[in-house]
Amino acid sequence: MKKKALFLLPLFFYACSDSGESPVIEIQKLYINVDPKAEETTKEDYANRMDEIPALKVGDKIEAFLSLDGNGAELKSFKLQNDAEVKTELHYKKTEVSTEGNLTDAEKGQLRFKDGVTKTNVLVQATVEKVESNGDVQITFYLSSKAECEGAQEIIGLKIKEDKKDE
Repeated sequence: MKKKALFLLPLFFYACSDSGESPVIEIQKLYINVDPKAEETTKEDYANRMDEIPALKVGDKIEAFLSLDGNGAELKSFKLQNDAEVKTELHYKKTEVSTEGNLTDAEKGQLRFKDGVTKTNVLVQATVEKVESNGDVQITFYLSSKAECEGAQEIIGLKIKEDKKDE
């Protein structure tokens, strides 16, 4: 019996890894210092060129439009984690997120999806609050689905600089 079970084990891993069941986080649009009055066509999108994001200073704003896809499976949870230098705000479709228990807490950056949700979009707005020293700051996203596969992770790396004013 053990030999049969060991024979099936690689099939489970193969089914998970090649079937595309692992969830996917895609950064659709990424804007820096967006003027709320600016038209969509005048905004500079860094989604496909994140290595070109300019160094940010206190007060700079970031908007990240994320597409979350369970790849055929229902979404389970989403988690936003950021460094202390950046304050974040999460915007999502409230009809797709469970309010039962304490599994959803938007202020802590965590969402638990309702049954049946396989795809959705999330907007993350971030503001640079403080600068400890020149360096890198990260905003990290985690997504899990109800499939028996690994979850997804996506990172936005930001360079922060001190705004030195003449005295």
